[in-house]
Amino acid sequence: MIEILKLQLGLNITTDIVEFDKVDCTVYSESTADGYDVYVVTNDTKSPHISEDVYYYDHDIADRIADQIKWGDTSFYIDDCIYEDCYIEDKLIEMFTETVEDIVKGDVITEEERKYLIEEYDLKEHLISEK
Repeated sequence: MIEILKLQLGLNITTDIVEFDKVDCTVYSESTADGYDVYVVTNDTKSPHISEDVYYYDHDIADRIADQIKWGDTSFYIDDCIYEDCYIEDKLIEMFTETVEDIVKGDVITEEERKYLIEEYDLKEHLISEK
């Protein structure tokens, strides 16, 4: 599901640090001067906006990434630990479910996958004839 969503939306999500400042959106953690961990979701790695890009809690990170996708970002660097700990894959699967009708109408899946999704998600029969 995640790979199909990536194809549908043209997403590139990497955990390769080499891509840190070569993407639309960078997601990483930092330590404050007094030793607290904070999480950064930014489009500008050289000058993140503290009040908009920095989070004290990690439970908002997956939603923020989903927002960034909705706002047009297509390439992401996400730190390994954040990708795992913040349930990024769960959010991507949720996004897949939200866009499954568009996926079925699109051309990124095979006919067999299309039929499976129509049946699995109980989509309207008219989607079969629309393709």
